[in-house]
Amino acid sequence: MNPKQSRDLRKNYKRLMIFLISFFVFALIICYLLMRTGISPILNGFIIIVLACIFYLLFLFICAKIDKRKEERMKDEATKDPFTKH
Repeated sequence: MNPKQSRDLRKNYKRLMIFLISFFVFALIICYLLMRTGISPILNGFIIIVLACIFYLLFLFICAKIDKRKEERMKDEATKDPFTKH
């Protein structure tokens, strides 16, 4: 595995862990609120699974946008001459 792949893999793992930890806290709160309203545990679990899918897709979309902007910025920085006045 080359260094770029290793760096990308670590970045993806880090992002996944951030998502899992934050969603776990959010899911605990939502589960508690849904159980207090009297919704069945099966429906409660289904709602949490659907929310996890939706939020993960949204999270991936946001991460893709951030990566795209970072690449564009890096390309712009590479083309600029550091010794010229802007």
